Amino acid sequence: MAVLTTCDLAYFYYSDRVIFEHLNLEFERGKVYVILGASGSGKTTLLSLLGGLDIPKEGSIRFDGHDIAEMGLEAYRRQCVSFVFQNYNLIEYMTPHENVQLADAHASTETLRQVGLTPEEIERNVLRLSGGQQQRVAIARALASSAPVILADEPTGNLDEDTAQDVAALLVERARALDKCVIIVSHSPKVAKIADVILRFSRGKVEVARTERETE
Repeated sequence: MAVLTTCDLAYFYYSDRVIFEHLNLEFERGKVYVILGASGSGKTTLLSLLGGLDIPKEGSIRFDGHDIAEMGLEAYRRQCVSFVFQNYNLIEYMTPHENVQLADAHASTETLRQVGLTPEEIERNVLRLSGGQQQRVAIARALASSAPVILADEPTGNLDEDTAQDVAALLVERARALDKCVIIVSHSPKVAKIADVILRFSRGKVEVARTERETE
C-alpha cells in the first residue's frame, strides 16, 4: 500500500499558468523516487505540497489513506515527513549531535557515525564542518526522525560531484535499511541512477519511469 498518494492534484498561479493538473501518483515505503525536470516545471512545487508546506489548488494528498489537510498540516509535518534541504537548515550554534536530537531527543550518535562522521566531528560546531559533512548531518537528522517519508530538495546541489554521489548513495542506503520512502528533487542524471522510480516533469505533464532496480 502506498504511504503517500496524490489524488487529481492541481496547482496553478493564473488560469494561463498551470503548473500541473490531474496528477495521480503513489509513493511506497522502502523505495526511492527522483523527480527530474527543468526549472519551473513543477518538481519543487510538488515536493512542497507533499511536505504540507503549500496547499493544492485542486485535489488532495493522502498519507496512509488519510487526507493530510484533515489531519492538520502542522501535525502532518511534525509526525509524518522529514526534510533534507539544499542549504542544510542546521542550527549553526549546535553540534551535529544536538542537531540530530532536534528530530529525536533520545537520539544517540549512532546515526551520525553511520553517515560517516568521526567522533570528533560529531562534537564540533556545525560551522566547523565542510559542506559535505554538514549535508551528512542534515541526512542523519532526517533519518533519526520517526517519520516514514523523507523529502529532499536538491540535497546534493551545493556539493562537488564526488561528494554528491557519496551523499546521495548514503541517503538511499540508510533509507532503504529503515524502510522509509525517499522523494528527491534533483537536476542530476547521476542522482537519478539511484532511484527505483523516476518522475520527469515537462510542460505540466509527468512521465513515470520505473528503473531496472525497481523491476528486479
